[in-house]
Amino acid sequence: METKHCLLHLLNLWKWTCLLITNQKEIICKDLRGEMFRREAGDWAHQTFGECNLGDERRTKRLVEVGKRLANQIGCSLPKCCEGDKAALLGSYRLLRNDAVNPEAIRAGGFVATACQAQEHAVLLAVEDTTILTYEHAVASQLGTTSNNPNAKRRGDQVHSVLLLDALSEQTVGLIEQSHWCREVESYGKKHQRKKRAYQDKESYKWEQASVQVEARLGAKMAHTISVCDREADVYEYLSYKLRHSQRFVVRAKADRRLWESQASLFETLKKQSTGACCYTVQVTQRGGRPARTAKLSLRGATLTLRPPSGSRAEIAPLCVKAVLAEEIEAPANVEPLRWVLLTTEAVASPEQALAVVRYYECRWRIEDYHKAWKSGVGVERQRFQSPDNLARMIALTAFLAVRLLQLRESQCQPAQPCDTVLNEDEWQVLWTSTEHDRRPTSPPTLGWAYLALAKLGGFTDTKRTGRPGWDTLWHGWFRLQERVKGYQISQFSFTDL
Repeated sequence: METKHCLLHLLNLWKWTCLLITNQKEIICKDLRGEMFRREAGDWAHQTFGECNLGDERRTKRLVEVGKRLANQIGCSLPKCCEGDKAALLGSYRLLRNDAVNPEAIRAGGFVATACQAQEHAVLLAVEDTTILTYEHAVASQLGTTSNNPNAKRRGDQVHSVLLLDALSEQTVGLIEQSHWCREVESYGKKHQRKKRAYQDKESYKWEQASVQVEARLGAKMAHTISVCDREADVYEYLSYKLRHSQRFVVRAKADRRLWESQASLFETLKKQSTGACCYTVQVTQRGGRPARTAKLSLRGATLTLRPPSGSRAEIAPLCVKAVLAEEIEAPANVEPLRWVLLTTEAVASPEQALAVVRYYECRWRIEDYHKAWKSGVGVERQRFQSPDNLARMIALTAFLAVRLLQLRESQCQPAQPCDTVLNEDEWQVLWTSTEHDRRPTSPPTLGWAYLALAKLGGFTDTKRTGRPGWDTLWHGWFRLQERVKGYQISQFSFTDL
């Protein structure tokens, strides 16, 4: 009898637990990302995808719903984001497998949303770069080559992205352009023939194509937009295009070009300029075998005219540009000194102006962060759609989720602010209890503490002494926190109150 009574008691307890979870769904069945990711997810999805023209307003409505679910649980699989809702999961897959849904239409709607937001900012930075998305599951054989090995199992797309930042606050505004293409296997080994191809037939034409698209979307705002690119964009034809169309830029020089006025070279001439009164300190991140360090730079600026490259297939005029040399002084022994030669349309006559150009170039790293967020945070390369077209639709959708993820992380980059601007009371208190040995404070600690505590919960040990946890570590810490918060909240309910 006692055994039977115990079983009945356990069944009754289970019944009340199920009822409790059902009635308190908003409290204890929060999505795995918590309030930080729930906030305005629906508004964000509607703003980003609400103007997509998919040929049927019902498809657009479904896209907004899928975007909302994915935004609530960034980095999770689609089935997990649907939380057991079979109808929602079926509808999501139906949308992503619909041949009438063009990936370019998804991107176009997102670009329109970014262009609208861009109008609110005085000066914009358009940071851009190229990355590679690779896959090795069944769909890989239908994608392009991504390495020097034509027989490699991993294949995928080349992707060129342009991200807008506010030049003053350096906050991310949104994705304004993204182009995708596959390298054909037949093109392998033909790199040495690039000098024989027309400029429009080369991959380097992507920089100009991106500027054409950005200008078409921004309109008059393009006059207040500065393109910021790394050395790969040091293409004479591209720089010529920017100057002819009165477009602003900061491009790191790769080629030591000859000057029009003399036979002197660009780098040599800048080296001879008198050192300005301005010295600038930058934080050099750890990379490969290079340790993190603080570098002190001297800045030199000049206005120069570049000679067209010899052997050009078309007549190209000389280019009158401004240039800044940022060179490290007192570099540590056995460390290659930092040196940036920046070509620009911005004024460099004063140390303050040269410093502004260097700071603009430093912001270029944000596009690298965006690609990391897209791959490690959102998990674009973890998608396993079996059709290239279906995969392309998901890639288009996740491209904007990565922007949201980047913006959410930026919202935490004010370490002195109290963490309750991002975490609710249960979250920061459980986080403190999980990571600290001291008595819990009566007021919320700072965002800087919360950032490192989340990383610590995710297993961050800072063995490389960078102080910068990776995306995967942060998300693992966030997942673990949300699981503990759920357990804590369940423990707070008394069955006698039901």
